[in-house]
Amino acid sequence: MITLKQYTNEEAQIIPLIQGFWKAHSHYDQSEAEALEDLQNWTKPGHMIYFIQNDAVNVGFAHLGSRGGKMDWLEDLFILPEWQGHGFGSEAIHQLEEIVKQYSVSLYIEAAARNEAAIRLYRKLGYDCLNTITIRKDFPGYEYDVARKENIHGMEFEIRKDKDF
Repeated sequence: MITLKQYTNEEAQIIPLIQGFWKAHSHYDQSEAEALEDLQNWTKPGHMIYFIQNDAVNVGFAHLGSRGGKMDWLEDLFILPEWQGHGFGSEAIHQLEEIVKQYSVSLYIEAAARNEAAIRLYRKLGYDCLNTITIRKDFPGYEYDVARKENIHGMEFEIRKDKDF
């Protein structure tokens, strides 16, 4: 049974999860000091962190945030690799939707274009309104592979991923 438990002050439990998030999403070994800085930012007014628990065992976390209005952005979602693929992320999102429905008409999720698995999950869960588009310019020295190209408004964009080493 998946439950969401609001983070109150369990620093020793959340820090390894934040570090795991960055390792999984950016292949970055984050220091404890960097994780603490993230924690401080993610617990400021307008932010909320929830532990995602399976029978009282922390299997991940979710971070809701505000970008000027109510806390209606799912800023970060992380399930430990050994717990992925069991529906915990989907159930956590459903529970977060119930929380956000109490004060907002929408829940926003941002995903890297290269993160196809996440985008497929969000789409399956009913996230079908393209809201914003983030574009970036890569500078010399960044090595990447082009996963594919997409057309939006008649313009071609590359979906890039870090070069596999």
